[in-house]
Amino acid sequence: MNIRIIGSGSMWTKNNSACYLIDGKIMVDFPNGACKYLYRLNIDPNSINHILLTHFHGDHYFDLPFYILNKAKTENKNVTLYCSKEGKTKINKIGNLAFPNSFKKYYKLLHLKYNFKENFKIDDYEIQKLLVDHGNMKPAYGYIFSKDNQSVGFTGDSSLCSNIEAMSKKCKYLFCDCTRLEGNSKHQGIDNLQYLSTKYPDCIFVVSHLEDETREKLKELKIKNILIPEDGQTIIL
Repeated sequence: MNIRIIGSGSMWTKNNSACYLIDGKIMVDFPNGACKYLYRLNIDPNSINHILLTHFHGDHYFDLPFYILNKAKTENKNVTLYCSKEGKTKINKIGNLAFPNSFKKYYKLLHLKYNFKENFKIDDYEIQKLLVDHGNMKPAYGYIFSKDNQSVGFTGDSSLCSNIEAMSKKCKYLFCDCTRLEGNSKHQGIDNLQYLSTKYPDCIFVVSHLEDETREKLKELKIKNILIPEDGQTIIL
């Protein structure tokens, strides 16, 4: 598994908004600016055929209209979106707002499928979609990728909840929300990660959606099984 960290920051930082590229063709979230991020890393967004969305805040899906328009002009028009059931309506709405005279045309040209299932497969990965707790944004999801008795998780945005603990217990690596110094009802904080890293020492927590102050504080703490990534970094498992 090759995981490229396209973005590791929250919205109000110089870092790209949180998202990940797996094996060059599977994207977890597709936030504002994602196409530009990918091009700066010499990655063609059109190589992506699967997009898993954690929830429908703008900093997790607002670049989809640009991706859809460009993808529809290529030979490889196949793409599957994995999300909650209201996703189809939301994506059409934002697309038509962004490109009112052309989005419908290109949307129809794209060979686009939606997958709303809780369990599905992409290539050799068995994938589980789990509910997490992101305050008033419901539903919000995390995903677990499993292959060859190894699991890797992506929490999306979430406060500490039972499914975050379940992911921490199961996964070798967990790419997880650590936005704040102290966690609240919407996001995890350093206090939550200190708890998780102690209770689940076999899991490596790759923190994400970081505010600048949180990033710097975590660097000072130097917790053994917490990894503070940089945009563009690659993790090979």
